[in-house]
Amino acid sequence: MERIFTVMSYNMKRNMFDLGKHAWKRREDDAVDLIRLNQPDILGTQELVSKSLRCVAGRLEEYGWCGTGRNGGDKGEYTAIFYRKDKFNLVDSDTFWLSNFPKVPGSRAWFAAFPRICTWCILEFKEEPGLKVKVYNTHLDHLSFYARINSAKLIKQHMLKTNQLESIPVIFMGDFNAHPTSRTLRFLESMPDGREDEIYLINSYHHSAHVRATIGPSYHGYSESPSGAPIDYIFTSADLKVQDVEIERTKFSDFHPSDHFPVVAKIKV
Repeated sequence: MERIFTVMSYNMKRNMFDLGKHAWKRREDDAVDLIRLNQPDILGTQELVSKSLRCVAGRLEEYGWCGTGRNGGDKGEYTAIFYRKDKFNLVDSDTFWLSNFPKVPGSRAWFAAFPRICTWCILEFKEEPGLKVKVYNTHLDHLSFYARINSAKLIKQHMLKTNQLESIPVIFMGDFNAHPTSRTLRFLESMPDGREDEIYLINSYHHSAHVRATIGPSYHGYSESPSGAPIDYIFTSADLKVQDVEIERTKFSDFHPSDHFPVVAKIKV
C-alpha cells in the first residue's frame, strides 16, 4: 500500500541573546505556528539548543523526537528529528560526529568552525508494520568546503553501512550551507557507477513531480528581498518518490520566525 507523508527541514536559528527583535522568545510562537501550518509527519530541525528544543517539543506534544547536542549530551546545537507519534514508532536512533572520530562528542575535523553532527533514526509506520524509513538530519559547516564534502562522504558511508544490514528507504535533509552548483551538491548528486560502495541520492528540487514555486533562496537573513539559491535541502533514495516540494515563505508578523525558510516535501513510499 502506498503512503504519502510530509517532511520538513527547518533551520530555526539559534538564540544567541535574549534581547532584540529576533530573540527566541519573540519568534517562538510564529515558529511553532509555521510548523503546525505545514503539519509535517517528520521534521528535521537545525540550530535549536536544549532550552528552545524542549520549548518546541513541549508545544508539539503530538511529536516524539530524538537527538543529541553537538557538544555531547544536551550541550550545544541539535540536529533533532521530530516524528508524529500517532503515525510512527521509533525503532532506532543515534547521533554521530562529522569528524575522524564519529563517536567522540564535540569532535571536529577538516577545518570546521564548530563540531558538526548528523542525527539519524529509523521510523516504522504504525498502520503498516515492517514499512520503515531511515531519516538523516544534519547541519554542515558554513566556512570549510573541505568539511562539507568530507562530512557528506561520511554520512553516505553510514547510509551504505547500515543499508547492508537492512535495506530501508532514506531521507536526508538539513542545512547543507552549499549552493546547487557547489562541490558538495555535485558530490551528493553524483550518479553511482555500479560499485557496491555507492548510494544514489535524489535532490527533491530536481525530481519532484510538482514544484509549487520558483525555488529561490532558503536563507534570507531577515532581508525583505532575498535572492539567490537554496542552501537547505531534502534528498531521498531512489525508492522514494517526491510528489511536491516548496520553500515555505509564510510569515505571521513583521518578521519571519527564523533567518531560514523551511523546506517542505510530500513523499510517497
